[in-house]
Amino acid sequence: MKQFLKYTLATIVGVFITFIFLGLLMFFTILGLASSSGKKGITLKNNSVIELNINYDVPERTPQSFMNIFLSDEQDALLGLNDILTIIDNASADPKIKGIYLKTNLNNTGYATSLEIRNALDKFKKTGKFIYAYAPYYDEKNYYLASVADSIFIEKAGSVLLNGLSANLMFYKGALDKLGVEMQVIKVGAYKGAVETFSRNDLSPENREQIGVYLNNIYSTFINAVSTSRKIDTSVLRKSFNDFSIQTPAQAVAFGLIDRTVYSDEVLKSFRKKLGLKEKEELPIVKAGQYAGNMNEEEEKGGDKIAVIYAVGEIMEGEGDDQTIGSVTLSKSIANAREDKHIKAIVLRVNSPGGSSLASDIIMREIKLCKGIKPVVVSMNDVAASGGYYISAMADSIIAMPNTITGSIGVFGLFPNMQSLLNDKMGLTFESVKTGQYSDFGRVDKPLSEVDRMYLQNMVNRIYDDFTGVVETGRGLDSIAVEALAQGRVWTANDALSRKLIDSYGGINDAIKIAAYMSKTKTYSVSSFPKQDDPFKKLFGGKANAMMETKMSNDLGVFYNYYKTLQTAVKSQGFQMRMPFNLNIQ
Repeated sequence: MKQFLKYTLATIVGVFITFIFLGLLMFFTILGLASSSGKKGITLKNNSVIELNINYDVPERTPQSFMNIFLSDEQDALLGLNDILTIIDNASADPKIKGIYLKTNLNNTGYATSLEIRNALDKFKKTGKFIYAYAPYYDEKNYYLASVADSIFIEKAGSVLLNGLSANLMFYKGALDKLGVEMQVIKVGAYKGAVETFSRNDLSPENREQIGVYLNNIYSTFINAVSTSRKIDTSVLRKSFNDFSIQTPAQAVAFGLIDRTVYSDEVLKSFRKKLGLKEKEELPIVKAGQYAGNMNEEEEKGGDKIAVIYAVGEIMEGEGDDQTIGSVTLSKSIANAREDKHIKAIVLRVNSPGGSSLASDIIMREIKLCKGIKPVVVSMNDVAASGGYYISAMADSIIAMPNTITGSIGVFGLFPNMQSLLNDKMGLTFESVKTGQYSDFGRVDKPLSEVDRMYLQNMVNRIYDDFTGVVETGRGLDSIAVEALAQGRVWTANDALSRKLIDSYGGINDAIKIAAYMSKTKTYSVSSFPKQDDPFKKLFGGKANAMMETKMSNDLGVFYNYYKTLQTAVKSQGFQMRMPFNLNIQ
């Protein structure tokens, strides 16, 4: 028996030690791979072409994740807008780069992001270099990017869907009614449409009006860009798309939207011909991620700096990450930038539909504290609405892309009444012992009383007054002018410019130049905040990362937007400065 126990114990200890050894071996192997991976430099040949593959929803910054670390040289890195713009800009001045191979498969990238990339590509073309675009399918979003190219190719068996834009919203009230849940709405603003997906079965006239206005503004930007690039009259384009008369690759070629139907290998032959290469000569095409390895990292120590602070995603209280704006994380980044003597100006990059009114106010105050210390320039991307506009309003200057969605100056609160669900469907009843008449305020098992509603409405009114007051002060407008722009109404930057909600058009690089000019800084480097977590911290710290979100987005497709809507609604505690929950423009 002793021998048996001895050998059994020895076996258990041996297995335990083996697991520890293998775990440590795996950890250090990953660490070694990670340290040797990332941006790999390559030896560029003359007449090289950069392959830029945009078949995903382009984030603001390149994610720091294992997805990118372990991609091989033959695979595409998930590049953020920051690196895409830098790659195109560097390639414009690189004598070894002669062209860009733009692959624009179907993606969900926002129209303002696409316009920034498109503008950078157009600037690249003006240096005398060329762009070829290829995709198996084209819709408005990826054709918007592709249309800037010198030549546009489509797969012979591909498809074309150019039939105008639509904004699709899902309404949950009917489903909530069946469950016995009533979403009680407290709001200010006739155009505050964020609540409608939970309180109505259809669009209100005001919400339908505002969506129609800014949808047509975005569409006009698209039409004008295609018209200029392809030299087709805007009225002809509008009619063909409205009639849905272009449905096949052959029809798109005949109309002048596409140059050739091809197979992918025939695109490569076109590159050989353009570069004057013989059939057996190696085609010098490099992935955009590989080329990024040849770009010099900006010096972050010493010297004057411009801080770019990213405010991306839902605004909420607490810590944030690459997909969310946390009041603690962002306010700390702004405060640190304000107090850093090397940082001469701040660019706040906003891509947010808003969120918590409390968190928005905390962030806004930090921007306000920068007044008289160093200039703050806001750069708006796809959306900077409601809370996204609130945190922007106190900046010294606001710039946006013409098709940016902004405004939505309004406030709301959603309070569930689950009485029918709990009492009638689940058989649950509740009793309350209280010290005062209103001590049980906030119960979900009964509807709001008139006193409850009055209390909540007063709070919403106060927050709305604070919001309009911030806009009045920050934008130098009187109360009458602000009220005419407010009421929760959403605008595109095209309309916001004439109404003085923004100051000018431009992208992130324009904002940086303006910030440098305002601070009288001629030589500077750019530092980005908040600092991104490295992949190991994400892996071992238990935080959700970009890999998980990307996987879910790919697997769920269009239903991913509805999942995010419900997730947002569940997490939306307190009063909200937010634009419509789920606006999917296609």
